[in-house]
Amino acid sequence: MPHEERAFNSKLLIAQVLGRGLRIPEEYKGEQPIVTVFNHDNWARNIKHLVEEVMEIEKRLYSYPVEKERDYNFEIYQIEYKKKEIEGEFPQKEPYELLKKGYITLSSQLEGVEKETVYERALTGVREKKATYITYKMYSIDEVAQDIWNRLRSFDVEEGTIYSKEFTKGRIKEIFKNSLDKIGWNKDTITEENYRKALQAFGVIKRKRAKTLRFKIEAEELKKFSTKDLKKTSLGIGSFRRGASVFFDEDSLNKSLEEDIAVLKELIEDETLPRMAIKEVRNKFNFKTPLNVVFTHFEPERKFVEKLIANSDLIDAWIKSRDTGFYSIDYSWRKGEHPEQAKFNPDFFIKVGNKIIVIEIKEDALISKIKENGDLAKETRAKYKYAIEHFQKLNNLQDEQIYYFSFFNTSSGMPPNFGHC
Repeated sequence: MPHEERAFNSKLLIAQVLGRGLRIPEEYKGEQPIVTVFNHDNWARNIKHLVEEVMEIEKRLYSYPVEKERDYNFEIYQIEYKKKEIEGEFPQKEPYELLKKGYITLSSQLEGVEKETVYERALTGVREKKATYITYKMYSIDEVAQDIWNRLRSFDVEEGTIYSKEFTKGRIKEIFKNSLDKIGWNKDTITEENYRKALQAFGVIKRKRAKTLRFKIEAEELKKFSTKDLKKTSLGIGSFRRGASVFFDEDSLNKSLEEDIAVLKELIEDETLPRMAIKEVRNKFNFKTPLNVVFTHFEPERKFVEKLIANSDLIDAWIKSRDTGFYSIDYSWRKGEHPEQAKFNPDFFIKVGNKIIVIEIKEDALISKIKENGDLAKETRAKYKYAIEHFQKLNNLQDEQIYYFSFFNTSSGMPPNFGHC
């Protein structure tokens, strides 16, 4: 059971994990033990194909640019941001104005939940399910308020502040009640996750550096690159049984590498695959992408590609981008009480004349989570905000192309309070 995802981010590390598990203890000699590898649900799709590659039990299909009768490659502008960390520390001279809003942003709470674990046999693919009811550890607001007050009191003694006088145990409890009311929880208990959020909310008094201005942009310059530069992506053939699709045309079967043609033919001939897994484009001139094949991972992506093909007369070319490493946009947001920084890669680039339309597809399940999860909603809005600003800068820095950006979902519509560029 790896503690972190990085334990599964390379074939070598996976081989080491499996190797350790396969060392049969002396007391089990003579029997055939089973090695069970546990990992977090969110990691599963990222690491499964690596595990299978290590065990050499899964074939893969690759997507990459190829030379076609018509050249569908096009150039894209990117801004190269040069960031520099602000030097020096910024000690807090004045007392922090803690929790001016009178509550802490908490996550929704449950006392327990039934979880289903799926065990899959690596060699046979046979799956077994086991349901378990998990009870979460809960803390009373009395003990949490006491803990926070003790921490404030200790800080006051060390720094000569008066936070523990301003925030009495009674006031801290009142803040918790307000916070729990906000998420519709009518008991005087909080989860371990929300306990940590409360500690973080009051922990800002110990910060020695300014957190919101960690970097500044020193300079920015334009960079142009072609879709020819898009590196290979791959998908294990097992993914096509679990919602993934591959779009292909006659060029896919003529211009791909030999091994990929063999895998694609095998998929086409596999009558046990779901209908949505194999999507043939009968007229290759409607498949206006420089890629040999295009993968989609869930229904909204698949429907969007179908629309691109059906409306090919309206566009010049398009490309499905990689999840990482091709075109990334920096963004930042506040997770709870703290700033976060990250990057995301838009899904599609569509060329129409001198216009480049950039699309980020949102999965239905994610749209529902955004509506329920405050932090996720903030992060999604931050992605949209920073992407809009990024492409507006691109439009101001050059006049060769006009960029448009939008979030898109084929069935649920846009998340609340989002517009289109």
